[in-house]
Amino acid sequence: MGVAGAVKSVGLSAVAAVERVLRGTRMKPDPAAARNVLVLEYRLPLGCCVHQTPFYEAMKLRRPDVSITVATRGLGADFLRHHPFVDHVISTSSDGLKDPRAAAREVRAQLAAKQIRPDCILTGFWDSRTVMAVMAMLTAPVWRGGYTLAPELFQKPLQRDRSLSQIGLALKLAKLMGAETSHLEPRVFFSAADQSAAQALLAAANPTGKPLVVMVTQGSGGQSTGWKDERNVQVIRYITETLGFALVFVGTPGDTARIETLREAAGGAGTSVAGKTTVTELAALLAMSDWVVSIDTGTMHVGRAVGVPMVVLGPSWQAPEEWMPLGFDHIKVMRGEDKPHDPPGPPGYQLDEIQADWVTTALDRLIQAYPASSEARASRIARGLSTVDHR
Repeated sequence: MGVAGAVKSVGLSAVAAVERVLRGTRMKPDPAAARNVLVLEYRLPLGCCVHQTPFYEAMKLRRPDVSITVATRGLGADFLRHHPFVDHVISTSSDGLKDPRAAAREVRAQLAAKQIRPDCILTGFWDSRTVMAVMAMLTAPVWRGGYTLAPELFQKPLQRDRSLSQIGLALKLAKLMGAETSHLEPRVFFSAADQSAAQALLAAANPTGKPLVVMVTQGSGGQSTGWKDERNVQVIRYITETLGFALVFVGTPGDTARIETLREAAGGAGTSVAGKTTVTELAALLAMSDWVVSIDTGTMHVGRAVGVPMVVLGPSWQAPEEWMPLGFDHIKVMRGEDKPHDPPGPPGYQLDEIQADWVTTALDRLIQAYPASSEARASRIARGLSTVDHR
């Protein structure tokens, strides 16, 4: 620890000491006695939201007596809107990462309105920043647990175990709360209205009901995962011309122009619905598709969560055990040789190691093993359909 780190630690320890004097026994950690748990979730890349969900399911499996409230904003609230393993969602206009005081004030007001008195406040791995510990302190006079860069301010701090995947880290948080369980896959839930909206988009894109491939060609820009246009075009033409399947592109509004460039290069193949779905409508759409071809980005994690067969193009610079859906017969992960590097990857990196024929061959194998099936689509829909609405 450097001088700056030591000074910071001493300062945080002093704050914690004052808090202990002022708040006393209310800060005593007792996970087994907790009945109302508040989770702060403000770091919101889509993949992070998806990988937190095993914690919620583990809690409901092992601690059904516990009520879970999640304080979040924007995408986080939209993502959890129909999640049955969460009891309450508090959506704030303030960002806890930028203005913890204002966000804490909003959370306190909504907790009071809902008559919820949390017994503890937890943070997952991606919300381990010191500012989240500060927000937790300002939100309620209760003990704090989970991942944090300010362990002086937490009564039950967790540290990252680099041998664990993102799912493993979420389940470690569940274990802290006495909800230890074996591996759980992420879950994403959507409503009947989401399903209807997705059906309408797919009906327009695939009016004759051909086997359907969804393609994700654009990343969020948070890390290096792009792929060469000519290789994307080879795969697009293979799907639409050689296989004769319907092809739908998904993405954000900002992806629209790039997708149209690829479509034009491939002779206008496929249909883009980029920017036309909410995150829960996207989940429903992926559940109703037959296969997905995706680079490593948030939408891929949603595809994993709904259980659709996928070909995934992963970066060689990132340890695959951390994020990749490994060990599944219905998911084929394409990667080059390992090139260790810290996120967001080497400057200018592309998925150059992955050839187009790797992807088409993997897709062929998936098609043989998991042919287009109305029963499989119905099963995925049933698994993700929810009557819960937290708005």
